[in-house]
Amino acid sequence: MFMDNTCPLCGSNEETVETPPDGKDTYIVCCKSCGNYEISRRTYNADLANYAPLWKISAAIRNKYENGEEIILHTGNVKSLVDSTNFPDDPFDLIDKLLEYVYRKTGKVGDNVKLNLYDFPIICVESKNQFKYIIDKALDLELIEKSQEFSNILRLSLKGWKRISEIKKTKIDSKKAFVAMWFNSELDEIWEKGIKPALKETKFQPVRIDLEEHNEKICDKIIAEIKTSGLLVADFTGQRGGVYFEAGFAFGLGIPVIWTCRKNDIENLHFDTRQYNHIAWETAEDLKEKLKNRILATIL
Repeated sequence: MFMDNTCPLCGSNEETVETPPDGKDTYIVCCKSCGNYEISRRTYNADLANYAPLWKISAAIRNKYENGEEIILHTGNVKSLVDSTNFPDDPFDLIDKLLEYVYRKTGKVGDNVKLNLYDFPIICVESKNQFKYIIDKALDLELIEKSQEFSNILRLSLKGWKRISEIKKTKIDSKKAFVAMWFNSELDEIWEKGIKPALKETKFQPVRIDLEEHNEKICDKIIAEIKTSGLLVADFTGQRGGVYFEAGFAFGLGIPVIWTCRKNDIENLHFDTRQYNHIAWETAEDLKEKLKNRILATIL
């Protein structure tokens, strides 16, 4: 059964919207801008702008689609999908995001990728005009180049490949995730049912220093473990000074940091870190789901 072929996120009426063959209470949307996703019938008819800006929902869905994830959109997960997506506001970060996309789509020197203006959600910008601006600036900086035949066929230039190499060097190739948190019994469940399974299900090896056997000074061990980690999860519940230090140390090294805190403790965060997008959790299950989403958005 086919519905009015309108994507509820970008408003394009040239898309395919149909019910799935298994009879689920959802629609399948195939959108050239937002990607392919499922959406509950109730959500399809809802005003999604009440939950988050539509362009942000579109970008979140498109990036999940590009990562090979199957998304079922409903009103209960709109906010977490948007919160788990990185929206750069620096033009150089947006250019890097464009270069990484071209690299992922090609992977070989001289290979081309076709980019249309309706692909703007891939770099998490609001409009086609912003997307065109970033493409134009990447061309001006000679980081990408056009194919001689078609203006929207692009490839990485030698400068672009050099920039990709620099980006790779800032991302440690490690599946070890250092966890900085308050070692208190009241957070045992959060560790066992929240943080640890979220990391393992995203193929990371969780490391918590109080659970490691070692003969070194604990501060030396912490430094060594962080330096060889590909990710740091910092939970600020309890406002422990060590967590602030470990998160700041990793951040300074360019290691991705995911910031979390129990919802009723958010207001106690130090003003230096309050600016970062913390996952505000209430239960272990809540944290697990939100952390998995943020990891996928941050690392993949």
